[in-house]
Amino acid sequence: MTPATRRRGGDLEAAIFDAVFAQLETAGYHGLTMEGVANAARTGKAALYRRWRSKDELITDALKHALPRPPTAPDTGKVREDLLTILTCTRDTLLTCRGAAFKVLKEEGEAGKGIVHDVVHERLSQPVRDLLYDALVRAAERGEIRPGAATRQIANVGPAVMVYNNLVQGGPLDDAYLESVVDEVLMPLIRP
Repeated sequence: MTPATRRRGGDLEAAIFDAVFAQLETAGYHGLTMEGVANAARTGKAALYRRWRSKDELITDALKHALPRPPTAPDTGKVREDLLTILTCTRDTLLTCRGAAFKVLKEEGEAGKGIVHDVVHERLSQPVRDLLYDALVRAAERGEIRPGAATRQIANVGPAVMVYNNLVQGGPLDDAYLESVVDEVLMPLIRP
C-alpha cells in the first residue's frame, strides 16, 4: 500500500473545485456543504475555511476558475453562423462546469440574487447577450436581418430558451438542439 500524498496548491485546489461541481450536481446549491466538499476532495474542512469563509465564496472561486473569459465576437459574415457559434460556445462553457451555473442560477434565484449569481452574470450571461446583440447589429448593418430585429430583447431569446430547456425540461443541449434554437426560434424573429 502506498502512503497517501498530501496535495497542495494547484492539485488541492483542482480537487476542491471538482468536488464543488460534483456536490452541485448531486446535492444542488442548497445541499452543498463545506463538509461535503471537504469529504469529496479528501481534505479537511479547515483547509477550506483557511481560504474561503463561506460556501458562496468557494462556489464563486470554483466558477471563476471554470468559466473562461468571454469569447471574442465571431464575424463570419452570416448571422446564422454567428448566432450558432455564440450559442455553441455558451453551451460548451456551461458543460465545462457540469451545468453548475444553471443550478446556481435556478436555486439561488429562488432565494434572491447573491454573489454567485453575480459571477455567472459577469462571466457568462451578460457577455453572451452582448455578443448576440453585436452580431444582430452587424447583421442589420449588412441588410441580412430587418433593422428592428437588432434589439437586446431578441439577443436574450437564445440563451433564455437554452436555460429553459435545461432547467425545466431537462433536455440535452446537443448540436441539433442548438441548431433548432437558431433555425426555429431566432431566424424567424429576425428575417427581413
